[in-house]
Amino acid sequence: MSQLTKAELRRLMLRRRARLPKALRHEFSRRISAYVLAHPWICAAEAIHLYCSFGSEVETEELRQRLLASGKRVAVPLLMPGESELRHVWVRPGMHFRPNQRGIPEPVVEETACLTAEALGLQQWDVILVPVVAFDRWLYRLGYGGGYYDRFLRRVPARRLGLAFTCQEVEYLPHDAHDVPLDAVATEEGIREREPTLS
Repeated sequence: MSQLTKAELRRLMLRRRARLPKALRHEFSRRISAYVLAHPWICAAEAIHLYCSFGSEVETEELRQRLLASGKRVAVPLLMPGESELRHVWVRPGMHFRPNQRGIPEPVVEETACLTAEALGLQQWDVILVPVVAFDRWLYRLGYGGGYYDRFLRRVPARRLGLAFTCQEVEYLPHDAHDVPLDAVATEEGIREREPTLS
């Protein structure tokens, strides 16, 4: 598998994830949410940035509601047409969501409510819950190929916690100097933190 290009590996892993039965994805997502909510990083965070799940991703809607109910500030990303950077919105109770041009749920808000990464003000004790197509033992992450999250993660100091199913792990992911590894990954089997590297 290490001989595959990123594009080939992405197609393979998306097919693998999609083959998980819907009921099993739902059960695994609930387990992942429970691990996330109990993790010390989440308990210590004042704000959580959380992707809005679609397709065969680890489901996040229930997790978003539980984070809000626990008193956390929760932000979600938006894709603005023609822009290469994600924008972000703080979620309010009762906020309406609808699919964007890619089918990803996004809050319906005025453009003035859409913030840059810096304007969010996330701190090093806050947490970004990151979508994952594949990950390896060093917690490098393969995304959808647009680079949106890599650019976002490089601009904020918050902890990076990926959400994935165990079937998405591979032995090795090819990565470039600009690729940002995760600090931890949550699967249905628990949360694995990245081992510190010796400098």
